[in-house]
Amino acid sequence: MKVPFSNIVKREDLSGKAYLFLCGRACALSLAVLFLFFLPYSAWWLAKSGDLAVEEAVDEQAKGSFVLFGSGVSQDFVDYKLRLYKEVRPTIVAIGSSRVMQFRSSAFSSKFLNMGGVAGNIPVLRSTIDAMLRIHKPEAVIIGLDFWWFMPAWNADPFMEEPPTSGSYAYGLEALKKPWTWLLEGKISWRDFLAPVRGLLGEGFRGDRFGIMAQQTDDGFGPDGSWYYTGESTGQKKPFDYRFQDTMSQVVGGAKAFYHVKDPADAPSSRHLDAFAEIYCRLQSRGIRTFVFIPPLAEKIYLAVREREAFYPHLFSLAGALQSRGINVLDVTDPRRLFSGDCEFVDGFHGGEVTYLRILRSLCDQWAALLPYVDIDELNRRILEWQGHTLVHDDRLTPLFEVDSQNFGCPKKKSVTPPSPEPKDQNVMEENDPPRSDKEEKKSEKTERQKKRHGESHRNSR
Repeated sequence: MKVPFSNIVKREDLSGKAYLFLCGRACALSLAVLFLFFLPYSAWWLAKSGDLAVEEAVDEQAKGSFVLFGSGVSQDFVDYKLRLYKEVRPTIVAIGSSRVMQFRSSAFSSKFLNMGGVAGNIPVLRSTIDAMLRIHKPEAVIIGLDFWWFMPAWNADPFMEEPPTSGSYAYGLEALKKPWTWLLEGKISWRDFLAPVRGLLGEGFRGDRFGIMAQQTDDGFGPDGSWYYTGESTGQKKPFDYRFQDTMSQVVGGAKAFYHVKDPADAPSSRHLDAFAEIYCRLQSRGIRTFVFIPPLAEKIYLAVREREAFYPHLFSLAGALQSRGINVLDVTDPRRLFSGDCEFVDGFHGGEVTYLRILRSLCDQWAALLPYVDIDELNRRILEWQGHTLVHDDRLTPLFEVDSQNFGCPKKKSVTPPSPEPKDQNVMEENDPPRSDKEEKKSEKTERQKKRHGESHRNSR
């Protein structure tokens, strides 16, 4: 039935108080809908996806279960990493920015934890290390240093107290808005959004994945604290830094971490060098073996930076400046020193898993004191089998294999190479082998005599 136009209430027909009353009721109704449906559903969704389930994820990871934590709510990992550190209490630890997150426990013979991603500058590195030492003292620490940390343009005061963050994964209003925002922005599908409902039918979120990134593409932190770039490596999503174009634009334009130094007189900054030296000496004084390295750039990016060397004195002088303060450092800024290349890089300044296996081997070459913590045979096997890859295939992570997502023409494996069988001694009879005839026995003895004579003649000819 049509309502006569004359019966529709118009603003001019109402008094000011009546109009405000109706507006108030409409707002109250909207808030009621918001609090009675939208926010409760968000809380339910976040609980089921595991985006805020830090404690549960850490409990499972500390038990040794292969579960991933890849929350989309916050990229501030300090709270999560310190909880994991408290549970694992590692013998050896790696710490630094996201450029340290590719060291994995599979290459170590001692209990290892990756604390990469917690430090974006020297003050946060200091405060996070202090927080770690209040919990547990490891035997050894590997520290990765970003060259841009050593300039005032990145961090004005390296001695400033900057405590590690906490409470990043809480049910606040910002977190509760996320599922709806992601849906509107197309970051999650309706299928993802309705996953808690589908879970009632047994088709919801996976129990061994915590956080929407882990749920969608198996991106996230593993039980050893290392990060898996699974989505980009396996072609499930396009690389953010496609063909390293974003990083290259930063180098050319002098933006972000690749800003151009105007006055090279104090580059790298003496205060920043002194601030790190204080951290290094503090670790050494506590009897903690400390191994320092400068991570590599992709070859394409390194060559572009080298062409603009005058803009980057804080990079090319950093290793020498640290050594002048008594800090021995491995500088692998040039990936060719590792025999790595662009095929092993996730983006312009993040090497993949194989590149970091190579770094670990170089660290062992430089410091024999690191060898007792490393499974050098397994490390070498993985490098040999997966050279040219960013990811060592692991069925626990994904059945998908790596693709040439950057379109650099990099050959990638489509299957896992089976282990070679042990060579069988022809003179040793296995339990199920049929007995050899007298003729076969004589032939075998003759062959052995020929081998011995060949070996003797070979030795005499040298």
